[in-house]
Amino acid sequence: MNPETQARLRAFFELSPVIMCITGLADGRVREVNDAFLQLAGLGREDVLGRHMLELGLWIDPAERERGLVMLRAGTPVRDFTARLRVKGGEERVCVLAAELVMLGGETCILTTLTDITDRTRAEAALRESERRFMLLFHANPLPMTITGLADGRHLEVNEAALRQTGFTREEMLGRTKLELGYWVAPEQREEIMRRLRADGYVRDVEITCRTRAGQQRQLLVNSQVITFAGIPAVLTVSLDITERAEGEARSRARRAEAEAANRAKDEFLAMLGHELRNPLGTITNAATVLERLVAEGPTQQLTAMIRRQTGHLSRLVDDLLDVARVTSGKIGLQAQPVDLHALAGRCLETLGHAGRTQEHHVALWGGPVHVVGDVARLEQIVNNLVDNALKYTPAGGAVTVVTERVDGDAVLRVRDTGRGISAEVLAHVFDLFVQAPQALDRARGGLGLGLTLVKRLVELHGGSVSASSEGPDRGSEFVVRLPALAHLSGAPAGTVPAGRDVTASLCRVLIVEDGLDARESLRLLLEHAGHVVETAEDGATGLVKLQAFRPDVALIDIGLPGLDGYALARLARDRPETAAIRLVALTGYGQEDDRQRALASGFDVHLTKPVDPARLAELLARR
Repeated sequence: MNPETQARLRAFFELSPVIMCITGLADGRVREVNDAFLQLAGLGREDVLGRHMLELGLWIDPAERERGLVMLRAGTPVRDFTARLRVKGGEERVCVLAAELVMLGGETCILTTLTDITDRTRAEAALRESERRFMLLFHANPLPMTITGLADGRHLEVNEAALRQTGFTREEMLGRTKLELGYWVAPEQREEIMRRLRADGYVRDVEITCRTRAGQQRQLLVNSQVITFAGIPAVLTVSLDITERAEGEARSRARRAEAEAANRAKDEFLAMLGHELRNPLGTITNAATVLERLVAEGPTQQLTAMIRRQTGHLSRLVDDLLDVARVTSGKIGLQAQPVDLHALAGRCLETLGHAGRTQEHHVALWGGPVHVVGDVARLEQIVNNLVDNALKYTPAGGAVTVVTERVDGDAVLRVRDTGRGISAEVLAHVFDLFVQAPQALDRARGGLGLGLTLVKRLVELHGGSVSASSEGPDRGSEFVVRLPALAHLSGAPAGTVPAGRDVTASLCRVLIVEDGLDARESLRLLLEHAGHVVETAEDGATGLVKLQAFRPDVALIDIGLPGLDGYALARLARDRPETAAIRLVALTGYGQEDDRQRALASGFDVHLTKPVDPARLAELLARR
């Protein structure tokens, strides 16, 4: 070999990234190594050249070297021989070795090349360990798990939980698809899952219906992930049986729907009940008022006063019954505004006096103005119910005192009486629904046990609280309402009536649209006796004609009219220039909050629920 060729070979030997070593066949001593070998061994050239390979201590198992030498001496080159070497510092390296005999300078030598595969070997070992652990977890998992081929859907592996869930044996599942096993109740569910797996590589929390080997249908919550298994793309699926949960949820939905339907039926019944009770009560109230005005004295006047009192009592019972139902179902809204609680209480006592409710008792109002933000009608209801309760349980000649005051930032309303008191066992439940103090068989005090429940709910709607106290039977009782007080007030609060107003001095033209003959005629007699000019109509279509022809100042319109109902009549009246300015009042037996809102939305200025207090009606007409 010429010098130039030798130089090129030496340059290749030195610069090659392949680990190379030349040793003598006869003595096993190192003749030459390249830099890659020195880097692997962690030694210097002077530490290696001329030394025997066993002296270097590189072979972990010298017997491996001897096997390679036997092959070389037999004339067989060594290929893909795995050698485990220990380099300087004690680290073990794994190499793939190749060796063959070469002649160098007339001497038979061994040319050895090595490829360091330590990192690859470690990665493969780690992968094998990871796969081993995965399979341990896979088979030990209590949740059903399967691995299927992504391409063909055939089962590659299943765990015991999956076998228990489906009822199949391992032999029946492996190598077969879920479609072949009749697993899918709705195959389109599988198609959707596969579409998402191919698009996203996973699916999460998908509900499916499967069929077991016994034919039973089960609801499953499925999560799937695309993985590599045994070198091919596969799908790992974990499922959770939610059949019982789904059935429970279905039962809950059915019960909820049933409860909602029952609640709607209850609301519809209460609305119908209120309408059917209020219409005749309104007629009786109107007729009794007319009779009372026509008859100055004598037994007839006493009888009409009785009728009015009992009608008022029935009206309050109907109102309490319907209001409790609305409050407990959260269907009462508040029309909040500043209110003088003292003035409002005074008006309530005055109204009760006019109705003859206080004539047998000593009733007094103490304290001074105290302002809150609240719904006037609901606050009046609170005061009326508390005072009515006090009157009911206080014998004739007893005292009922109402006090309004401001205490520590609260507006406080106290209602005290000198009546029968409240026992400790009743006191603990006095605000519960249908709770009443024990009564004799004659039930002289009457009532349904609704008033105080309604008081509590209405007070709480206003952000306040109510409490009751009594020193025991025949020691009287006191109810205390606390509401957030209004710190500053601008303008006149609600609950007061401007001084000097004479509600009887303003007469007007009134149209009554009412299909009930008695209700229509009693209201006409009441208004005509007060001096108003009145026209009537028995249905919506006639009412629209008379609105245009009669041009009333105020129209009192029933909602439940035949043909053209009150809502439609109000909308038509507002749409026509000649009737748009007429004050429209819905006078109806439908008294729920939704009814009021619908009436106002249809164009009514005011919504009144039958029976209407004649004094309130007179005041309304005076405000036109």
